[in-house]
Amino acid sequence: METNRKIVIDVPDDVFESITEFKKRMRIDNDSTAVFELLKYALSLPPYFAFFDWRIAEEEADADIESGNVRSFESTDDFLADLRI
Repeated sequence: METNRKIVIDVPDDVFESITEFKKRMRIDNDSTAVFELLKYALSLPPYFAFFDWRIAEEEADADIESGNVRSFESTDDFLADLRI
């Protein structure tokens, strides 16, 4: 026998707007199903992504950009060639 549990959460408006956009893109009829699908997806992420600290990564990226530790490429081929070095 399958058991369902009810969870009630308060969602900030900006997050709810993102859920609404997801619901439209995925052609999902109701909010509950959209949230359920997003939770299923989040729980299926590989551990690396599930526990990755994106805030720290963004701060490191911002510091690299600010210090000029970046490169630009004229084309995808130039970019790929640089990766092979």
